[in-house]
Amino acid sequence: MERLVAAVLAAGVLQVLLATADDHYLLSRIAFGPCANQNAPQPIWDAINKFDPQVFIWLGDNIYGDIRRPFNFLVKERTIGPWKNAPRFIPSSSSEMLSRYNSAKNVPGYLRLRAKAKVVGTWDDHDYGLNDAGKELSAKTTNQRLLLDFLDEPQDSPRRKQDGVYTSYTFGPPGKQVKIVLLDTRYHRDPLSSDGSVLGDSQWSWLGKELRGPPSAITIIGSSIQVISNLSGTTGPLFYMESWGRFPKERDCLFKLINDSKRDGVFFISGDVHFGEITRYDCAAGYPLYDITSSGLIQAVEKVSQILGQFRSIGMHLQ
Repeated sequence: MERLVAAVLAAGVLQVLLATADDHYLLSRIAFGPCANQNAPQPIWDAINKFDPQVFIWLGDNIYGDIRRPFNFLVKERTIGPWKNAPRFIPSSSSEMLSRYNSAKNVPGYLRLRAKAKVVGTWDDHDYGLNDAGKELSAKTTNQRLLLDFLDEPQDSPRRKQDGVYTSYTFGPPGKQVKIVLLDTRYHRDPLSSDGSVLGDSQWSWLGKELRGPPSAITIIGSSIQVISNLSGTTGPLFYMESWGRFPKERDCLFKLINDSKRDGVFFISGDVHFGEITRYDCAAGYPLYDITSSGLIQAVEKVSQILGQFRSIGMHLQ
């Protein structure tokens, strides 16, 4: 059991039973992951390629495109005290972002994956352009183009014309389909202290249509930040993790939308936090909602353990 949990949380691997159009059943394999610093060793691709996924889902921080300042006591980011809000990160230029994407795209193990699997994805803050950034980031339009180029998004794709990188995919024949919904938790996100919007009006409207659309056997909702975990509420005020828990009204709207859609088989995948865990929320959907967090791709398994806390089921410490 521990090995299974470790595989799911470290590499982000899922096995789903699907059928081809001629009714011959096969196991379809999905891998997902975030947080792949382009300057760090990435041996995880060997394990992912061995799993031989048909689809790989990037969950953000696909590169670290911003610039981390060298440690300095007077400018180290803090959430309390006289140095509150002094930034640890500053944006880099678009040319530097492109260079980092090119480095990431040409990692040998990732090249092998791209040759045989469909690669899809969304972004988080560091590939969006700045740590913890939201809708205020001025470079978001340019950085959207850079991400979509990295993902080999077709030039005529609707994602290149809309504000934000949210999208969906459906795989398999009718009755046995897997739907993947990828959210954009950056482009329209209000300030963290606001309890405002994560998705923005246009993305909420789109998501409602997606969930009320044709049924699927399984619906995977990919969010770059954790959905169910309330960890940020237990770690403040010394520091806060980003999560939907920082926007409780928005999260309640998300749970209500899933419930009202009457859609079966919905669960979340997420990243960002540099550890792995599975969280559970018992809502009114008629089944529990799970959030499988796998983070990140450049870290290793230290141990698997039961973690106490609201909504938390199984956790894994990474190093």
